[in-house]
Amino acid sequence: MRHVVGFLSGLILGPVLLLLSGWAFSHLRRLHGSGLGALDGAGPLALAGLAGVGLVVALLAVPPRLTPMLPLGAALVLGGASAVSVLRMHLLERLPSLPGSEGALVLLPLGAFVPLVVVLAATVFVGGRWRRDPEGVTEDEYFEGLYGDEERGRPPAAGAHSGAPGRREPRHRA
Repeated sequence: MRHVVGFLSGLILGPVLLLLSGWAFSHLRRLHGSGLGALDGAGPLALAGLAGVGLVVALLAVPPRLTPMLPLGAALVLGGASAVSVLRMHLLERLPSLPGSEGALVLLPLGAFVPLVVVLAATVFVGGRWRRDPEGVTEDEYFEGLYGDEERGRPPAAGAHSGAPGRREPRHRA
């Protein structure tokens, strides 16, 4: 179920990334055309929009516990829009005018979103993202090591006092 919800969420986040990038691009292009810098006028707001795009992409691509269908849905939207802009631009021009669509229509045929599509689609090939780890600690794991083996009348396990673990410890993700 988490994969279905993730895929549908990715289909929503794809156009958001597209329109936010187009909006920031059109603002920065307008500033550059008038001879102003990126820190003048609405430039800081446009840079904040680009930072927001980068943050969303990082949150889609990096977390290992996130379903890979979320970034794949966004990648399919961005890649599909890029392909349609190259093959049949008149179809995209029929879409309603939204804030950012003007800049997005300039960026799409240039292939500006292709590296983003590759990064987001690559998460599908990370095997650890497809399975869910059991959450929490079981009762046996909780009480393991709480009482010494000597108190229960058993001899100490091999390596119990030498500092070497008696069983293989789980690896933790960094």
